[in-house]
Order: sequence, then structure tokens, then C-alpha cells
Amino acid sequence: MKQVTDRWGNRITLTDERWRHIIEWHPELEGFEDDVLDTIRKGRRRQDPIDPHKYKYLYPVEDLPFGLTHIVVVVRIAARRGKAVGKDDAKRCSIPL
Repeated sequence: MKQVTDRWGNRITLTDERWRHIIEWHPELEGFEDDVLDTIRKGRRRQDPIDPHKYKYLYPVEDLPFGLTHIVVVVRIAARRGKAVGKDDAKRCSIPL
């Protein structure tokens, strides 16, 4: 399990289980876990127009396979009592949704 903080001060947790899920559905990201975490730390963020708790982080990464140039990370942040919190009082990273 790894935690990172985005540029807006949100703590995002990427569990080992979630990372295995990502690699299962996106095998091209194997070996790019640090880049995925950097995308959350440094990337541009856009809020989903339908789900206000869902965000996409976008960040350029060199040496991606298949000529890809950016990593996109989708994060859904659970809100409770006006405060964005998730499991263990951390915002939970669920990528991809």
C-alpha cells in the first residue's frame, strides 16, 4: 500500500490489491507504478461533470509503450460529513473505476 498527496492536499491511497487490478486490465502500466503515483502528485486534475467525487489526473510520461505519451489516473474520493475521507481517514484511490 502506498499513499501520495496531490497538489490540492488530498491523500490518495493505492493498495496492492488495487494495483493488481490495474495491471490486470492495463498490463501496459506494469513497471510504471511510480509514474502512476507521480501522476497523482503532479498531474493536472479534472473533475467529472456527472460524479463530483470522481477526478482524472493527467501527466506526461516518457518511454510509455505503444507510443503513448500520458498516464491518466481516475480517482473517486468519498465524502462524509462535508469532509472528504475514505477508509482509514485517507482518500482512497480506485484506479481505474
